[in-house]
Amino acid sequence: MENTNSIWGFIGIVVFACGIYAIYSFIKMRSTGEINATLLLGKDYMYKKCKDKEAYIQKAGPALLVFGIVAAAYGALDIIHCYVYPMTLADTVGMIVFFVALVWFAVYTTKLKREYF
Repeated sequence: MENTNSIWGFIGIVVFACGIYAIYSFIKMRSTGEINATLLLGKDYMYKKCKDKEAYIQKAGPALLVFGIVAAAYGALDIIHCYVYPMTLADTVGMIVFFVALVWFAVYTTKLKREYF
């Protein structure tokens, strides 16, 4: 493979890890009831100041799960594309789907922050 593929492969590994972390955060949030401040809130928000924590988890949880699945799937696809078998079209489509999911997740969770904090 070319040298540029190694950097893209590394990005695929990072995206895959982020997807796994998002899925883990969803499971932990559902089981413990604690909001993951890293992925959902950011440094300007404190999860203890949430107006209705259960409702926020009900609305943000599925979005976090969808984002995690899309990120993990695209990361795995990109890793396979860069290190195992080149699939340019599938990788490009996967990247577009991932970026659409990323923008949707950011916009949706920002609206939820405004509503519940």
